[in-house]
Parts: sequence; C-alpha cells; structure tokens
Amino acid sequence: MKVYTMPERLKVFILLFSILLIITFGSLLIIPFIPVSVHSFAFRLHKSWPPEGFLFYVVLLFLILMIAICVLLLCAVFKRKVVFTNDAIINSNLFSTKKLNFNEIKGFGVEYSTLYIETNSTSKKRLKIDLISLNKTDNLLQDLEMRFINLDYLKPE
Repeated sequence: MKVYTMPERLKVFILLFSILLIITFGSLLIIPFIPVSVHSFAFRLHKSWPPEGFLFYVVLLFLILMIAICVLLLCAVFKRKVVFTNDAIINSNLFSTKKLNFNEIKGFGVEYSTLYIETNSTSKKRLKIDLISLNKTDNLLQDLEMRFINLDYLKPE
C-alpha cells in the first residue's frame, strides 16, 4: 500500500496562511469589544467600526464566511490523500472518498496537471486527481503505467 499526500512545504504554507487569515478576520470581529481612550485616534476609528445598517450584516457575514473557509482549508490539507493498494485506488478528500478496484479501471490519462483514471462501466465515475497537490507523483504514474493502459497514447493527434 502506497499513500500519496500533500508535500510538507505546501502543508506548512497553507497552515501558516490560514492561521494568519483567521487571526486577521477574527481580530476584525472583536474590534467593537475593545475599550479605547476617548481622546485617541483609535477612538475615532473605533466609532466607525462596525458599519451601520445593512452593511454591518454584510461585513459580519463576510468575516464569518472567510474564517469558515480558512478552517475548511486547514481540514482539507490534512485529509487529502491518494492510496494505491494491492487491489484498488482510493482518492480521499475533505468531502468525499472514492474507491476504484483494479478490475473496474480501463486506463488512465494525464492532461496538464490532472490525472484521470477512466472506468470500464458507465455506472462509476472516473477519478480526477490533481497532481500538483501530491508528493511523489512520478511514483504514482509509474505504478499506473505498470498496471494499466495509458490512454494518452491511444488518442489520435
């Protein structure tokens, strides 16, 4: 069984970037609750935040939505993987896990940086794997070439 995950550098970058965004948007949410001196420049800024009326709800919704997206991105980083077992290929994402047994696979193809694993039947969908977000993709492609037909070679030009 071989497991292909995201590169560690990409994980660290997304982790730091997401945490920075969560802190930024979270701090904008707590501005109205921070006490400031009446005679300071910060007080004038403090009075203008949060905005009045409808804009308040739009900004509040935007901030909460951005924090939720950052949290989902953090979860997706650690959940993303492709597992190549002795009898199947499993593609696991944040919201789905798809499994294709080897007897269901017709072949594979690569377009730009996306790997497509085609199925024999119309009842199952093909697997779509983004190669940029995985470690050791050369090994994955070599394993596929040893077992299946590369459908790129069969296409007429």
